[in-house]
Parts: sequence; C-alpha cells; structure tokens
Amino acid sequence: MALDTEEEQIEKLERIWNNHKRLIIASVAILLGGYFLFNIYLDKKIRNNEQASAIYQEILIKKITEIDLIEKKVSLLKINAPNTPYASRAAIYLSRLYSQENKNAEAIKELIWASNNATEESIASMAYYTLANLYFVAGNLDEAMTAANQIDSVGFQSLAKDIIGDIYLKQGNDEQAKKSYLKSLDLNKGQGDLRKILQNKIDSIGQ
Repeated sequence: MALDTEEEQIEKLERIWNNHKRLIIASVAILLGGYFLFNIYLDKKIRNNEQASAIYQEILIKKITEIDLIEKKVSLLKINAPNTPYASRAAIYLSRLYSQENKNAEAIKELIWASNNATEESIASMAYYTLANLYFVAGNLDEAMTAANQIDSVGFQSLAKDIIGDIYLKQGNDEQAKKSYLKSLDLNKGQGDLRKILQNKIDSIGQ
C-alpha cells in the first residue's frame, strides 16, 4: 500500500479538523486550563510553605516569656498552613513550653493536634512519643500505651519500646517490660546513655 502524498495527508488533516474542530478546541482548552491551574496551585503551595517557614522561624527566636506571641503565631500556622510541616513542628514546640510551665493539659492538646496533622512521619512519631511520656507521668497508662503504639518512624522505635517497657513495669507486668526493654536495646545501635539506662532497667528486673 503506497504512502499518502503530502497533499493527501493535508486533506485528511483538514477533514479531521472540519469534522472535529469543536472537540479539538475544547480538549486543548481543558489541557491548557489544567496546566495553568496546576501551576497556580504549585506557586501558591510554594509561597504558603515559605510564609509558614518564616513564621516558624519567628516562633523559635521568641523568648519563652513571650508565650502570648508564640501562641498567636502557632495558632496562625494551624489555621492558615495546617498542611505544611511547620504547623505540627510549631505545635510540638509550644507543647514543650507548656510542659516547662507544668501546663500538661495544654501541652497534651498541642501534641494531639500535631500527631493528627503532621505531614512527616518522624514529626508525628515525635508528637506521639512526647504525648506518651506526658500521659505516663500523669498516670494515664492506657492513654500512654495507645500513644506509644502509634509511633511508626524507624528512628523512634527504640524510644517507643523503652516507654512501652516503662508502662508495662508501672502496670506490674515485669515480663512484658523486660521484653520491651530488650527490644529497645536491640534497636538502639548507639553506645550512649540510653543503652546504659536500658541495661540498668533490664538488670533491675532480674530473671
């Protein structure tokens, strides 16, 4: 079968255009519209991240005594930029300030928000770990265990098993506590103070 001549190819294209020009124009318009909308969304997301980052840096350089200003800026991030990494980080930072002032209820509230809204697994794990410790100190062992079991980040697994061991020990379950400490020791690859603390906890339980 002979190939179409250039004139025949042009005629075919003209027939296709004449028969389907409305569909072609509509398709091109949709593609261009989608392209421009995506770029607008991307540009807005970048600007939003940059603004959130700037506000987060402002929070970090504020003095602890300026808690009112810090609270306002954290609230601003939570309302206007909840899907950025900085909102959850700011909430965790605020929770630490509350803990230093023994405002545990307020600290827990911030940590719950951070763990539910974190866009990074490591930040969510940090929130859950801190939350587990606050619940543990308050004697709310069931809540502490629930929070500790939500820790997914690999980097926090050793710490998670450590706090879970503490919870079991507080509950009088020495066997499960020891298993948890041993697992934490196995996951911990460093040679720092945590290994010594874990080993002391294991030795104190005995056989």
